[in-house]
Amino acid sequence: MPRIWIVAAILAMAAAAGTRAAESDIAVSIVTDPQLSPPASHGLAKIMEAFSAKTDSRQPKGVTCEKVESMAAARGKVRLVIGLAGGGGPAAELLKAAKVATPVGPEALVIQHTEWQGKPAILVAGSDDRGLMYAELDIADRIGWAADAASPLSEVRDAAEKPDAPERALSMYTMNRAYWESRFYDHAYWTRYLDVLARNRFNSVVIIFGYENGGFLAPPYPYFFDIDGFPDVRMVDIKPEEQARNLAALKGLIRMAHERGLRVTLGIWDHIYRGGVQGGGTPGASEALRKPTHGLVWGVNEKNLVPYTKAALAEFLRRVPEVDALQFRMHDESGLKKGEQAGFWHDIFMMMKQVAPNVRFDARAKGLPDSVIEDGLAAGVNVRIDTKYWMEQMGMPWHPTHINRQNQNDRRHSYADLLHYPRQYKMHWRLWNGGTARVCLWGDPDFARRFVGSTHLYDGDGFEVNEPLCTKMEAQAPDAKPFDLLRPQYRYYDYEFERYWHFFQVYGRLGYNSETPPEVWQKEFEKRFGKDAGPLLEKGLHRASWILPRIVGACYPYSCFPMTRGWAEKQRLGDLPAYAKAEGSDIAQFASFDEEAENLIEGTETAKTRPPETSLWFARTAEEVLAHAAEAEKRIGDRRGKEFTSTVTDLRILANLALFHSRRIPAAVNYCLFKRTGNPRSLDDAIAGERSAVEAWRQLVAAAGDVYTDDLAMGARGAGLCGHWRDELVALEKGLKDLEKQRQDAKPPAGTPKYVKAVVYASAPEPPAVRHQPVTAAPAGKPLTIAAEVRSPKGIKWVRLRYRIVNQREDYQTLPMQPAGGPDRFEAVVPAAAVDPKWDFMYYIEVMDNAGCGKIYPDMEKETPYVVVRLQR
Repeated sequence: MPRIWIVAAILAMAAAAGTRAAESDIAVSIVTDPQLSPPASHGLAKIMEAFSAKTDSRQPKGVTCEKVESMAAARGKVRLVIGLAGGGGPAAELLKAAKVATPVGPEALVIQHTEWQGKPAILVAGSDDRGLMYAELDIADRIGWAADAASPLSEVRDAAEKPDAPERALSMYTMNRAYWESRFYDHAYWTRYLDVLARNRFNSVVIIFGYENGGFLAPPYPYFFDIDGFPDVRMVDIKPEEQARNLAALKGLIRMAHERGLRVTLGIWDHIYRGGVQGGGTPGASEALRKPTHGLVWGVNEKNLVPYTKAALAEFLRRVPEVDALQFRMHDESGLKKGEQAGFWHDIFMMMKQVAPNVRFDARAKGLPDSVIEDGLAAGVNVRIDTKYWMEQMGMPWHPTHINRQNQNDRRHSYADLLHYPRQYKMHWRLWNGGTARVCLWGDPDFARRFVGSTHLYDGDGFEVNEPLCTKMEAQAPDAKPFDLLRPQYRYYDYEFERYWHFFQVYGRLGYNSETPPEVWQKEFEKRFGKDAGPLLEKGLHRASWILPRIVGACYPYSCFPMTRGWAEKQRLGDLPAYAKAEGSDIAQFASFDEEAENLIEGTETAKTRPPETSLWFARTAEEVLAHAAEAEKRIGDRRGKEFTSTVTDLRILANLALFHSRRIPAAVNYCLFKRTGNPRSLDDAIAGERSAVEAWRQLVAAAGDVYTDDLAMGARGAGLCGHWRDELVALEKGLKDLEKQRQDAKPPAGTPKYVKAVVYASAPEPPAVRHQPVTAAPAGKPLTIAAEVRSPKGIKWVRLRYRIVNQREDYQTLPMQPAGGPDRFEAVVPAAAVDPKWDFMYYIEVMDNAGCGKIYPDMEKETPYVVVRLQR
């Protein structure tokens, strides 16, 4: 086999070390196209670096290699043939000669072991520059994995890949001037950062100017230049040389990104500063409304807003023609009054069409009316709609089955009523993970795989995730010194983003290829923590990474919807009376605490995931994560380093957070029972449960120890987005005392109020089994038959079909599924009028057995918990 030849050839190098080989001492000939693009050159440089770094006592200077542009010139024992599949160079020739399937479509790649004139060769080809770079970077990684420097290509595997998600974007904010500029001017920082993104196959970077930051970069243009004809519009105290530096730094950053195959989108989220929500809790934010304020823009007003913005944006596009796309916040939170919006955007569309017709226009969906979308399309602008995936938080890896009713009739959340046909624009899905996982490590391949799969809805144009630490220094004074995340004795990195290497892996690599082999991250865990402890930390982190999404999905208060208000990772989510009012953020999948109380009192039932099931899930997950962490500590022995300590700390923080919610959930149900019945025994039960939950939080604080800084300034201080977990413990203890006082003051109720206690599961009851062949395509305007086999030892009480068009403004309709044509078979027929050709169709199945145990199909633990039917029109 060709791969055996390669290994044998390179192993022979060691024997020839003392005498000159008859043909050559060169191990590898790298044969490339005559001209390589910057991304391909970047990938090649990484291969050369990997060969150079692959040393041992026999090869202290690394692997000997040469770079040539033809097969005839190659003298090495192995040929690494690199180039475009359609480039006409050596790679294209070898592709044909070896009869290897040509990589087709954007960013496709092929890696293939073969031979050339009896000598082993590895073909490395891409359909385009980016695909070629990804193949090269894969080779570079695998050279690093090789156990023996004499066999540097032993880990290279054949591959044929193409992207699952067209765009895999990472977004970052400029929320605080001091923190932003500490990175903005650091060339070494961007070299490492962009290398990480390219290595993990992100293909887009989004830099967002503005967003609840007290007026900084609202708008961004004066940060880079002044505009002739508008002498009164300026950034206060900025000097021309500073503006020139900023412009040069931005252009340099874009150039560096392009050299690594990364497109750059610039987000312009504020067009004029008018205070209110734009202040974001930043100290002194109101001063900028009354007088010129250092570092903020002054002079944009109601009269010059449109002419200035048109002139400034046009100049920006002329000075930065390299930008690939612009992202705009469209509604009143950008500073625009509702009455200004239609006219403002019409003029911007006209200018964009004239000045930059090929630059994509990403319009944020929140508050965006159809009339503005239609105006942009009519103008011929390349409009794409960008919307929230799940609140401004990281929920579960599917579009919410049913969003909170507070947003059902607007476009604040998710896709609303935007997915209609005929399709006129592309949709882009933006996950606000940075509002949830702010400081702790996060990463799970299965979560990322399911999330990426869900972004294909409406033939989605890909996704955008927030960078780790994206809200660092948000709402802090503009000149405040950025804090260090970890205390000095625990730091093991040069830049804090390097801590989150697995986050970049799962979203980038799984975004590109959902079937990425697990060795991509397993090798990294082993490298960092050893073969004994590495797999345990990997399992622990993967399991722990579901805790925060489950909190957001199942027991999150609506008031924590915004990134600038909610932080599931650190906040207790209010005292128990407030926590008990939470309904979660997928109200079709998770029953609220008050729903559970009502069902217990009335004897009714639900197929949703009930609070006792959620509580049990948190308890078991906490146990699993803690067990993995404890076993890893046993296995690591004397090889324990700072990164190990930091990782185990995060696992314990998250596990105890899960334990906190597992104990607080029954306390919340008991509190709801008390509010409904007035029985003080239920309040006693709630207090006992809250006391146990507070104890779990004490364990969390102990687990956090002194690893993190005391003041994690991750948002507005008044919203509880600063400080440490121990601060929440103080608030929890006070809340517990308030509950005890409430119990003391409670008056005996009249009569004999009903007493019911929250259910607590030691093990969950076995739900009914469902077998169903999903209907994924059907003709529009025709009746639709949905059938399933449902069985339970307890007997089936009912089976229901829940359905609607793919429009979140609509509520689900319900049809009973009747016994039909065989044992355990149930069926329902959706009327033709409900299969509207303007929208696709979606459904799920609810079942209930005679013991009161329910289930929703599809199972959310395994897949998206509903089926989307693509209608044939």
